[in-house]
Amino acid sequence: MTTKVDATLTIGEVASKAGVSTNAVRYYERYRVITAERTAGNARRFTIDAICRIRLAVAAQRVGLSLAESAEILAEIPPMSPDLEQWTAAGQRLIEAGQARIAELAAVVDEYRTLDFLTS
Repeated sequence: MTTKVDATLTIGEVASKAGVSTNAVRYYERYRVITAERTAGNARRFTIDAICRIRLAVAAQRVGLSLAESAEILAEIPPMSPDLEQWTAAGQRLIEAGQARIAELAAVVDEYRTLDFLTS
């Protein structure tokens, strides 16, 4: 298997720069938030954009989005895309999905305030 020239970051480097553990990097890879190339020795090598992808996924998780939802949004951005509009659009989709999740939770909290769920 060949390794791409631009896939130069180790799992430890990605973890450190993204602010997560190496286990988390493997987890994000498993859920296709990021992808890795393998060296001849089977070591993972990531492109620099893996850091941005992980950071966006972490932010999305903080508002309750699943990794599958994040991966779906981030899949629209080709690896190593220099197109800032694509990254901005993905970020905006994550924001909108997060805001929708917040609105859903606010509605549930409002329902609980009335205690109507006890009498239904």
